[in-house]
Amino acid sequence: MQLVFFHGLESGPHGSKYQRLQARWPQIVAPDCQGVRDPWERIERVELALADFDEPLVIVGSSFGGLIASHFAERHPSRVAALVLCAPALHVPEPWMPKRAPVPTVIIHGVDDAVVPVQASRRWAERFDLQLIEVADDHRLARSHEEMTDAVARIVE
Repeated sequence: MQLVFFHGLESGPHGSKYQRLQARWPQIVAPDCQGVRDPWERIERVELALADFDEPLVIVGSSFGGLIASHFAERHPSRVAALVLCAPALHVPEPWMPKRAPVPTVIIHGVDDAVVPVQASRRWAERFDLQLIEVADDHRLARSHEEMTDAVARIVE
């Protein structure tokens, strides 16, 4: 399996979540989508970046990257083994919302998130019967990297 990291809207591909994952899984890739605010343009960018990978993908998506990961999995369910969504931006207007969760998905969301309300992840998890891990953290999930790596390890190891 190939581990992939999709960064958030205001961050870059090699932030603290990526670094934590890369320390354990050096083969991780992280498409650079800095400055790309349109979700459809970002999806096209990650599709191009991942076009040459034949093995199943495990995608960790943070915030807006979680929304993009959900869309990518919806468009390419046979290529995605699982998703780990960290405070995913699932509070967007309806036209931008994914219609389904076609692959196994774990959501990690901070109960003190002031950017993306945890209720958005609660609704998504309930709607599609997904695992939701609520943590005592804010949107950055800086105190919850261990929960993220544990969720990924349960999938890839």
